[in-house]
Amino acid sequence: MADQIVTIKMFRYDPSVDTEPYFKTYEVPWKEYTTALECLHYINENIEPIGFDYCCRSSLCGRCSIMVDGRPFLACVKPLDPGEYTFEPLKGFPVIRDLVVDHSQIMEKIVATGLAVQSVEPIVKLQNIPYDLYWNTLEPLNMCRDCLCCYTVCPPLQEENKWESFIGPSAMAQVAKRFVDPEDQADRVAQAAFSGIFDCTLCGKCSAVCPAEIPHVQLFTLLQQEAEKAGLKPSA
Repeated sequence: MADQIVTIKMFRYDPSVDTEPYFKTYEVPWKEYTTALECLHYINENIEPIGFDYCCRSSLCGRCSIMVDGRPFLACVKPLDPGEYTFEPLKGFPVIRDLVVDHSQIMEKIVATGLAVQSVEPIVKLQNIPYDLYWNTLEPLNMCRDCLCCYTVCPPLQEENKWESFIGPSAMAQVAKRFVDPEDQADRVAQAAFSGIFDCTLCGKCSAVCPAEIPHVQLFTLLQQEAEKAGLKPSA
């Protein structure tokens, strides 16, 4: 029986030497449970050096996210069968080299949301969090990998170019997390309104590609409703 092969058509671009991006094809021996990240390692170690990012190899760090056949995945848990695939860097981000992109502007927005609990007085005793709130809302939000897959499919960002007015799904999810957190006393509704919550179309594409299965639409609908009640919805 002939060896089975995974054929990778890969985006290549090193701005220090290349004038334009190009694609190059590689063949990788297939075995059961082969992942996209394993293919990248094989190419890098056995054929030629390529630029890609990873850390944990277990779907926790979010650093290995790439586009596979036009859809974002964590490479470490994306299984591949024998056949042909196209690997590209995350859509909508500046390319540093090959599959490595610059996340810095989005990460700055995520950090600027104020991820820590904010309160007027120091918290000396934690409240009991309802079981349903913790396990069905807060815990999934805690599992966000900052992989930024959600940004590659967000219509306001990718199609309407609202990068300046809308902080995007991952950053807005962190605002939502503190809004539903009973310990947090900041005005997260106003924060959401001024961070572009009404730019969100509630399409659900972010949730469809989220490795953590975060309920973005449910949370963003709640923020929009509360912002509208507060008179913070922009006029048409």
